[in-house]
Amino acid sequence: MNLLITLIGNAAVDPIFRARFLADPLATADEYGVQLTKGEVDLLTQVFTKELKDTFEQAFDKLEQTLYQNLAVRCKKPPCAWSLYPPPKYRPDYFVAGERKAA
Repeated sequence: MNLLITLIGNAAVDPIFRARFLADPLATADEYGVQLTKGEVDLLTQVFTKELKDTFEQAFDKLEQTLYQNLAVRCKKPPCAWSLYPPPKYRPDYFVAGERKAA
């Protein structure tokens, strides 16, 4: 259950990851190298459905804003230090010319 919780937590703090995760949760887990248990895959596919994608996006966005509310000085634009480091193929979404887009 810990790895599924990690994915859900990352969706709350990283809007770039969140879009990818809500579009295709299982593929995103695979691409990030997260090896889920059979039970976690079952929960993931039952909970994160296409029908609830917009509902989850709104809820995660509100949670993100709340989580970062007291970190405005340290984190100008999410994702910040507590999000997962992206796999190589997704790093361009986060970095520009050797610098982070979001600090």
